[in-house]
Amino acid sequence: MSMIRVSSKMNRNAAIVKCGTSLSDVIQLFMKHSINSAPVVNDANEVIGLVSESDSLQALLSGSYYCDKPTRVNDVMTKAVTTISPQASIVDIAIRMTQENFSAYPVTENNILVGMLSRQDILQVLAEEHNQCG
Repeated sequence: MSMIRVSSKMNRNAAIVKCGTSLSDVIQLFMKHSINSAPVVNDANEVIGLVSESDSLQALLSGSYYCDKPTRVNDVMTKAVTTISPQASIVDIAIRMTQENFSAYPVTENNILVGMLSRQDILQVLAEEHNQCG
């Protein structure tokens, strides 16, 4: 199982958010795709941030309380993003995910987004392997 690579299980058609997107559009994207985070990319498809439900919730709470004008993803995203390689081992990423408590990682090659790997993707792989144990 340690030889299963991220590239074989990642979502290559992951929902993305472009820099400058409104927070309301981000929330609609979360609902439409049943996801809790999305990578934020620039025009070159380079990952420049990650926006989560938690980021959005905090911004909405603050914005509603103070009646702030609409927020853009750039204002709420996490800018220090941990990305993973498509060549990484699923097992290594599963261990890392439990230590870092992330629910998904952007998968990049040369800083260009090539996919996303979620906790659900990893759970599916681990469950399939576990079921084969007999």
